[in-house]
Amino acid sequence: MIRTTLRIPDDLAAFLRQAARAEAVSVNLFLMRLLERERRAAHMRQLARDWEAYAAEGGQAQDVEWALAGMREILKSTP
Repeated sequence: MIRTTLRIPDDLAAFLRQAARAEAVSVNLFLMRLLERERRAAHMRQLARDWEAYAAEGGQAQDVEWALAGMREILKSTP
């Protein structure tokens, strides 16, 4: 695990503290959860790009099981 220092404007720091307090968690935990959500979102964006590339290459003639695995992953993460 690493430690780091953030330099953010005072108004953003105040928002961060208020948001963490509203969720009854530390600023550290709030930021970790925020980053984890972004990591999942980035993964979903990559899956969507991969799916588009698959379709653009004439996906019907390719391995359908590969495409279905990606779609199952997207569906599992959808609330």
